[in-house]
Amino acid sequence: MDNFMENPWFVRIIALLLAIFLFVTANDIGGKNNSSTPNSMENSDVDTIVDVPVEIYYDSENLVVSGVPETVEVKLEGQRRFVEAAKRQRDFTIYVDLSNLEIGKHRVPILYKDISDKLKVTIDPSYTEINLQEKVTEDFRVEAEFNRSILAEGFEAEQPEVKPKTVKITGAKDIIERISYVKATIDASGLINDTIKREARVTVLDRDLNKLSVIVEPETVSVTIPITNPRKNVPIKINKEGEAPEGIDIKAVSTVTPEVMIFGTTEVLKDIDELEVSVDISNIHEDTEIEVPVEKPVGVNKITPENIQVKVTADKKKHEKTFDEIPIEENGLKEGMEFELLSPAKDSVMLKVFGEEKDLENAKEGQFHVIMDLAGLSAGTHDIELAVEAPKNIEWELSQKKVKVRIRDKENG
Repeated sequence: MDNFMENPWFVRIIALLLAIFLFVTANDIGGKNNSSTPNSMENSDVDTIVDVPVEIYYDSENLVVSGVPETVEVKLEGQRRFVEAAKRQRDFTIYVDLSNLEIGKHRVPILYKDISDKLKVTIDPSYTEINLQEKVTEDFRVEAEFNRSILAEGFEAEQPEVKPKTVKITGAKDIIERISYVKATIDASGLINDTIKREARVTVLDRDLNKLSVIVEPETVSVTIPITNPRKNVPIKINKEGEAPEGIDIKAVSTVTPEVMIFGTTEVLKDIDELEVSVDISNIHEDTEIEVPVEKPVGVNKITPENIQVKVTADKKKHEKTFDEIPIEENGLKEGMEFELLSPAKDSVMLKVFGEEKDLENAKEGQFHVIMDLAGLSAGTHDIELAVEAPKNIEWELSQKKVKVRIRDKENG
C-alpha cells in the first residue's frame, strides 16, 4: 500500500475518479430523473400560474380568429429561485402564432417565450382548435327591447327611439351571416309611469337567441321609450238606489258634472262608454246635494274628478183630486158687448188639484173658480188663457189652458 501511495500514477487515477464522481453528482447523471431541467435537486419547486392571457399573432386587419382560449394555466418546474422569479415577475408571454396559416380550421400549439431555460414549462391546454376567417363589417339596425310587464297599470309604451339607429358589426363572415337580432335591452326596475331614457348595451343574437362573438361599434346606444297614459271623456249615468221615504216624491237626480275623464290603456278605454254612479235615496227628505265617488273600472288607473256633486230634488208627495166640470166664469167684458164660447164646446173644464191629503179632503168644488178675463177686448175672435182661483197650499192643472171666444156688439148681433 505504501508503494501505491508513493506511485504518482496511483495518485492521478484517484484524483480522476474523484473528479468523475463530483461531476456525476453535480449533474445527476445516472439518477432517477434524466430531464435536462434541474428539478431533482433538494431546492427544486413546482408551481402553477392560472389565468395567463394568450396573445394571438395574425393579420387582425383582414382576418378574424375564433377558438383561441382567453387564458391558460402555466406549470413551472425547477429550482425554487427560478420558479419564484417567473411567478413574481410574470414577464413571459403565452401565444399562438397564426401569421403563416391560410383561412380555415387548424390545430395549433400554444407557445411561450421569455421563460428561463432552466425551468420545465407545461401549458394547459397545450393545443387549440382555431378557425381563421375573413373579417367582414356590416351595418345593422338596432331594435330596442324592454320588459313591458313593468309598466304601471294603465300606461302604454310608444315606439322606442334609438340613437344611433344602426351600428357597425365586425366579425367572421359565417358569424355575420348568422345574425338575426341586434337588440338594445333597457334595464329598468320597479313600475314605470314616465318616459324612459337609458344607455343600453347592444347584444347580437342568432335565430336561436344565442349570443354571437362579434365587435360592435358603438357598443352602447341611447334608447328613449315614451310612456303615455291614454285618456277619454265618458258620460256619467246616475242610478237611484233604494226607495224614497214614505210621503216623499223624488222629482229629479242630476249632476253638474255630466262627464269625467278616465285614464288607462287604449284596449281598456275602447270598451268603456259611460260610468254609472249610484245614489241612495232612502234617507232623503228634502232637496239635497251629495258628493259621490266615481268607482274606477278594472284597468282604469285614474279618474278626474274622483268625486262628483249630485243634486237630488225632493218634495213631499202630493195627493190628487179631480173635479170634472168647473164652470168657466167671464170677467171684464165691456158693457154693450156679448161673447160666444167657441172652444171648448161646453162652458166648463176638468180641474185636477194637488196637495197634502188633509188639504184635499177639505177642498170643495165651490172653492175653485176658472176665470176667463175679457177686459179690454174688442169685437172679434180671441184666444184667452184661463186663470184659476184656488185655496192656499193647493196646486191645480186644467184639462184645457186656453179657450176661444167671439165677442160682438149686442146691437149688431
